[in-house]
Amino acid sequence: MERLMGPIKLILLVLLFHGISTGKLMAEKTEEAPNVLLIITDQQTADAMSCAGNQYLKTPALDKLASSGIRFTRNYVTQPLCLPFRSSLQTSRYPHELGIENNQMKIKGEFPMLGNLMMAAGYQCYYIGKWHVGTSPQKAGYENYDNVGKDDAKTEAAINYLGQEHDHPFFLTVSLMNPHNVCELARANADGSNLPDGRIALPPSDLGKLPPLPTNFKVSSNEPSVIRVAQNNSFKQYPTADWNELTWRQYLWGYYRLVEKVDAEVGRILRALEESTYGKNTVVLFTSDHGEGIAMHHWNQKQVLYDQVTRVPLIISWEGKTSKKVYSGLVSNALDIPVTILDIAGVENPIGMRGQSLLPVIKGNNIQQRVYVVSETMFAEGAKPLGGKGRMIRTKKYKYCIYDNGENREQLFDLEKDPLEMNNLAKNINFCDVLAKHRKLIKNWAEQVRDSDFCYGY
Repeated sequence: MERLMGPIKLILLVLLFHGISTGKLMAEKTEEAPNVLLIITDQQTADAMSCAGNQYLKTPALDKLASSGIRFTRNYVTQPLCLPFRSSLQTSRYPHELGIENNQMKIKGEFPMLGNLMMAAGYQCYYIGKWHVGTSPQKAGYENYDNVGKDDAKTEAAINYLGQEHDHPFFLTVSLMNPHNVCELARANADGSNLPDGRIALPPSDLGKLPPLPTNFKVSSNEPSVIRVAQNNSFKQYPTADWNELTWRQYLWGYYRLVEKVDAEVGRILRALEESTYGKNTVVLFTSDHGEGIAMHHWNQKQVLYDQVTRVPLIISWEGKTSKKVYSGLVSNALDIPVTILDIAGVENPIGMRGQSLLPVIKGNNIQQRVYVVSETMFAEGAKPLGGKGRMIRTKKYKYCIYDNGENREQLFDLEKDPLEMNNLAKNINFCDVLAKHRKLIKNWAEQVRDSDFCYGY
């Protein structure tokens, strides 16, 4: 009997070790396949959060998310317009590569799509809310697609989904509408009584109760003429020509209320996640598709290449992996979010995707920071052109913009000394070398990504 004990013990140890190893492998497998929750708002500029220092609104949900995650302060869109950006987000490619310039176009050609790639990796993909991509949700890999009505209904659908049991890891996108309703607010001359996605209170008429005009309310020096041509060509989009100070400030007040309104919906979704069984194994990403003029440079809405329109929020939180941090490296959310999500899921990026994974940043590691990010634009009302196209390249210190027609076609800003973009240095002889460097950078980019239809002549 004693002779048998040795082999038996050995077998038991092997079985025990095997069980531990199997359990470890299963744990590692679970760890490698977290759930992903992507929340997108519409038309939210980067500084429209109280955690970003804005004292004219309160965003407790986003503040809480930022307190447990990473807030990216230099995050730019590929194009400050809904459909081009959202198409980029599903492909990690620039809008011009997809054949898209405005809100009325379809993707030209076949490209790997985020939903399909995640589904092939074993994820259950569910998309709730505004789509506005140049192809169908089903073709992009979202067999479960639900464009329910207003934002509160989208939130209810998300809460219901998070309360269910899922046999596979999920990739859930919740695409909310607000604060996009600021467009309707502007068209009603800042009267918030008849908005399509829920009313807000009527704005005060007392200037003392309204946000002040921004410091850069005035038009910047040597501004490209095409910007005001576009503004004057569309009263529907830019109805601000006759606004007085009161109307501008009421519009700002209303915009901040719409941000607070959507923040409340984000809070409901995040609470549902916390109360579910998925909270500890879900990566949360929050961003917006483009910004809003917020009265800077006498601008409302989008499409222009100033920072308030091209720079938007990005927060990533993963329990146990991230801690509160502010990351100031350059990020292109439509390019970088898809490859980051694929990296989280353990999926190799298809050739041709332009993004850089932020997973190392999430895990507290260093990455080779981007030298620049690029945004494109086309001024349009639907499919109707309003005057021109533009390109923007943002480096660590400077921003260079070029438009394809008109006077003063170029802009150059030193964003360290002039973050409000008031002093155009493009004609300043002291910045000839900086201008030449950025002209070369954007031309090299254009060659790499075959941006051949834009006029880069000076």
